[in-house]
Amino acid sequence: MNTPAAGRRSRPWSATGGRVRDLADDIRLDTCVTPTRASGGPAPGTPHADALALCRPVRAVAELAALLSVPVGVAGALVADLRDAGWVTTQKPKELTDDTVVSVALLRRVRERLRNVNVS
Repeated sequence: MNTPAAGRRSRPWSATGGRVRDLADDIRLDTCVTPTRASGGPAPGTPHADALALCRPVRAVAELAALLSVPVGVAGALVADLRDAGWVTTQKPKELTDDTVVSVALLRRVRERLRNVNVS
């Protein structure tokens, strides 16, 4: 029989005041999030500060969701808040089409990044 963990647990979306972000719009799973050099930042110990700290040097929204243990929609809302405050920039990955040349260097970088993903 499973027993609930001791202590009170909050819902993941409480970090965003109940808001989640529809990832079909400008923030997607593979959107790259990069911190800016803007002064200040979110209050320490908040989900926004945790997300910002994980963006160094760059993370995808899906990676942030996994590292923060929150649903992707919550991670998208956190990223949108950070971007609106000027603490991060977002960039969609380039779309590959039939006429796009994929270089060996790009494939090597992707392979190296995948090797560095900690899935524990």
